[in-house]
Amino acid sequence: MVETRKASGYIFVGGHLCLDFVNTEVIRDGGPLDLLRDFDDLISWLVQAQVIDKSEAREALEKWSGKREGIRAFEEALRFRAVLRNLVERIAKGKSVQQSAIDAINNLLGSRPGYLQIKRVRGGFERHVHAETVEPVHLLVPIAMSASELLCYVDLSRIKKCKNPDCVIFFCDTTKNQARNWCSMSACGNRMKVAAHYYRKRSKK
Repeated sequence: MVETRKASGYIFVGGHLCLDFVNTEVIRDGGPLDLLRDFDDLISWLVQAQVIDKSEAREALEKWSGKREGIRAFEEALRFRAVLRNLVERIAKGKSVQQSAIDAINNLLGSRPGYLQIKRVRGGFERHVHAETVEPVHLLVPIAMSASELLCYVDLSRIKKCKNPDCVIFFCDTTKNQARNWCSMSACGNRMKVAAHYYRKRSKK
């Protein structure tokens, strides 16, 4: 039986799936680090991000891990992540969204077969999309859906990059006054506060 790989320090602070996907590229020990090394890592991340469950992950690994289809899907994942990183970098800087990014999102959204279903819920009904994962690249569609929702329904002025110059994490600031500056207070927030305090003390000497 194929087992899913354990998480490798994945970061889920973006507030949107597509931002968390971009945040699989990080800075560690002063240098860039890609948390996604191969198709198995991609599957591990999708499980941690709650895109697929462990049963779906095992099925995907059994079908595609180490095979040409899985390798191609992983390469496509890296290409799409690069598109999303450029997209959110531009948004965070107040620049316009490029048509090439919209095209990349739409290409993925249109690649996965599926159909709408109505399900009964308490007090009424809800529409759900029943999607089929026929090819491994279809696993990326929820990320593309997240990106489309970000562009359509989110105040893009809330998309920010962590203010630590040595950090490359992006997030959606949902605070009332848009006062969030750090990917997390436990990481960059405290680190930058300590550094600021140190420099203030030195300047007084």
